[in-house]
Amino acid sequence: MTNADKGRERNWKDRADEGSSAQTDDSDSQAEFIDAISSNVLGVLEKERFFSRLDDLFSPIDPLIERAKCGHSFDRSIDVLRDLGMDSDDVEDVLAVLRSRGGCCDCEVLYNVADESRLKSEYWKARPQKLNPAF
Repeated sequence: MTNADKGRERNWKDRADEGSSAQTDDSDSQAEFIDAISSNVLGVLEKERFFSRLDDLFSPIDPLIERAKCGHSFDRSIDVLRDLGMDSDDVEDVLAVLRSRGGCCDCEVLYNVADESRLKSEYWKARPQKLNPAF
């Protein structure tokens, strides 16, 4: 996790500790809040084509377009979310949901959170060749 990611994570925890209006007072409030918003957040991300837009960066359909490289951060995801008009609080909520689903960086969002992605498909298609070069 990069220092920037740690800072964003601290900001999420600070907001939870400050008692944002959607939070509850018990010690599990952050996890409960993330659970409570996950389906809505993921629904908005699908509707806004967030995963497709991120996939276009890492696995463009046009082979002439240069692929983005994962910096093991959420930099590209944040760019896409900002392009969708999300403010800082929305971005923090989305990142918390993505982390809760196994998305620890941009490429892991496509591997672990997105239902389908070209990047994930390419990985699994290449897997048999890596395991058994005779394929």
